[in-house]
Amino acid sequence: MNGGIVVSGDAEIFDVLIVGAGPAGATAAIRLASQERSVKLIDAAQFPRSAPCAGWLGSKTKELLNDLDIKIPAKLTHAFKNVTFHSADLSKTARPNFETAPGILVDRNDFDLALIKQARSAGAKLAEGQPVAELQIDEDSVTATLADHGTVTAKLLILATGRSTHLFDRIGLAGGPPTTGYWAAEVRVDKLPLKKTPTVDIVLGLDRSGAFGVVVAVGDRLVINVHCPGQKSDVIPTLISLCRQLDDADLVPGNYTHNAARATVHMTPAAAALGMDTHVAKRTLIVGDAGGFVSAASGEGIYPAMWSARIAAEVINDAIDAPSPQDVLMQFNTRWRTEMAEYLQPPNTDLQYLLPLIFSNQPMTDRMGAAFFSGENI
Repeated sequence: MNGGIVVSGDAEIFDVLIVGAGPAGATAAIRLASQERSVKLIDAAQFPRSAPCAGWLGSKTKELLNDLDIKIPAKLTHAFKNVTFHSADLSKTARPNFETAPGILVDRNDFDLALIKQARSAGAKLAEGQPVAELQIDEDSVTATLADHGTVTAKLLILATGRSTHLFDRIGLAGGPPTTGYWAAEVRVDKLPLKKTPTVDIVLGLDRSGAFGVVVAVGDRLVINVHCPGQKSDVIPTLISLCRQLDDADLVPGNYTHNAARATVHMTPAAAALGMDTHVAKRTLIVGDAGGFVSAASGEGIYPAMWSARIAAEVINDAIDAPSPQDVLMQFNTRWRTEMAEYLQPPNTDLQYLLPLIFSNQPMTDRMGAAFFSGENI
C-alpha cells in the first residue's frame, strides 16, 4: 500500500475525502482506513445526532458486518423473530416462519455513533459539525471548503450525504438522484413499559398506492413508521390514521395521533439507484441514500447504504494507486448493479393482488417475509 497523508506545502492531502458520516460514509471510512488509506470523514451534524429511522436491518447485515470486521456492541443490537403482517384495517394477521432471526433492531443514533467510533479507531480523521460549502474537482485532487472556511484536499471523493443532494451540481451531476421512492414519516416514543421480546409489526395495503406501516417495539422504544409511494400530502393523514387504529386495537400502549400530526415528512429514495445513469463523477463515487441505495420492497436503507459503501471503498482502494484512477472508478457502476440490483428492485408482482393470499396461505406469508427482510423476490 502507498496510502498515507501527503503534505504539500502547509496542506495535508488525504487519499480519500468522505462527505457524510452516516452508515454509508462511516462504513467506507472503516474499510479504507483499515487498508491503511488516509481518510477524512466530514459531516454537517454533531454526533450523536437524531436520525429518523425505524431502526431495523435485514438478515444479511450480520454477514456484511463480519466481512468488514465491524464490531457493534451487543447491547446495541436486538435480534428479532416476532414478526406479524397485518391487513390495513388490522382485522387479519399472518406470521411468517423464519428458521433464524430475519434481522436486528438498533437505535439509529447509537448505531451511527458506534460506526463513527470504529472509523476513528481505524485511523479515519473526523470533522463533525462542518457543513461543506463548496467542492472543487481538479484534474488530480478534490478540495472541500468548509463552513468555517477551512479546506480539505484529497485524491478522491465519496459522496455519502444521505437525502441531501445539494452538492450534486458541484460534481457535475446537477439534480441528483431521481425524485422517486417513498414519502415517509414516523413517531418515536421512548421510556415506555414495553414487552421484553422485540416485535416488528407490518401493516400492508394502507392505500391503493401500496403504502405500508412498520411498528417496532424494542426495550422501552416504540417507532411507528409509514412509507407512502403516493403524494407527500397523504403521509401525515396516513400516519395519524395508523396511530389511531393501533391504539383502538391495543397494539400500542397509547394514542400517538398528536405525535403523528407533528411528524416530519421526508423522501426515502427507494430503488432510485436503478434510475440513475451513473454513480461516478470526476474523482467521485456516490453511495447510500444520496445514490438511491434503498430497498424498494421495504424502504430499508441502512444495509444497502453500507453495502454500496463497501463496494465503493474497494473500488476506491484500487483507484488510488492506478495510473488512470477515473477508469477504475467507472467499475463501480457495473459492480453495484451486478451485486445489488436484484435486492433493490420492487417486487415483480402487484402486492394488492397478493394481499388476500398473504393472510390465507402460509407459503405466501413466508415468501413475503423473505422479500421484506432479505430482499428476495416474491
